[in-house]
Amino acid sequence: MGISGVTAALAGCNSSSDESDGPEGPFADLQELPETEALLTQHRRTLDDRSFVSEEERMENPSEIGASESTAQTIRSGEAGTLVKADDIARNLSSDGKQAVWFTGTARISRITHTFNPDGITPPYIDAETVSRIVSVAELERVDVTGDDEEVYVFEASSADEEAARELDLDVSAIDVRMEIAAAGYIRSIETELTAAEPADAEQATTSLYQYDVTELGDVTVSEPDFVSDAVRIEGELSEDGSTLVLDHAGGPAVSADTELILQDANVSQPQRGASFPAAFESGDQAHVYWTAAEEPAISVDGTPSDVARNFAVPSQPEERVVFLSELPETGPKRFVVRIGQRE
Repeated sequence: MGISGVTAALAGCNSSSDESDGPEGPFADLQELPETEALLTQHRRTLDDRSFVSEEERMENPSEIGASESTAQTIRSGEAGTLVKADDIARNLSSDGKQAVWFTGTARISRITHTFNPDGITPPYIDAETVSRIVSVAELERVDVTGDDEEVYVFEASSADEEAARELDLDVSAIDVRMEIAAAGYIRSIETELTAAEPADAEQATTSLYQYDVTELGDVTVSEPDFVSDAVRIEGELSEDGSTLVLDHAGGPAVSADTELILQDANVSQPQRGASFPAAFESGDQAHVYWTAAEEPAISVDGTPSDVARNFAVPSQPEERVVFLSELPETGPKRFVVRIGQRE
């Protein structure tokens, strides 16, 4: 099928000892498409360190009724941060009709919620689920393209892997895929058209179109959107001894007195409520959140508390619950969230 096998270059080394002999990078001299997880992981790592523009679009057309549904996303990533615009969440619309979310590396900021994670937050660089599905079902093979960029490897498919299609409960009647992988370590483009019945015994087949492109690599500037300054920017991290969650008000409007918080960690199955700010929590302020003997959260704004019942339990496995704190608004969505335990 041409999708298995990962070259030694996936570890980040070059496959050629002579820099002048060919392309360099994690995917140098790529003969087979890497395993999907390795491909997507390296794609994220490469784009984390570069400025770029990406465009992604999905469209589905049920063949018998001619209806269509399209979703699109554009990313501009530069030194200042990453701006993601999509058209799937109406209540966070910008003036151009797109959802807008700003990523700083440790924060995800929309017009509604500021989410902070000191372990890092990765922007949605690519639809990993869709790409995994494409790679699993397509019989992708590397093809030689005359005159094309020697640092980009092209993989194409015009037939499906029948075993993979059965596992996905698909009856594939047509498939056409072209994928370009850059030696530098990222997916440069994907073009896919797939016609299939799902489940396999469905009477009607659906044609799915998917397109993804990365352009302007290393040559992009982007500015923080205006709505970031309007956000309640609450940041947090565990104290050195793990006994408290230290909150810093990093900017934006004050959090009013009596704002109630909910708290959870790896030892608590459901978020616990009960802690409230005793006074307005303003820019520059610091607070300590901790567990009481009754397994209830409490807040100290006068420095580190002396009566902490236990340390915070952080996850040791990816599937375990992270440390999670947010306000509990009377109405509407949460304005701030702090998560600790693993990179998002």
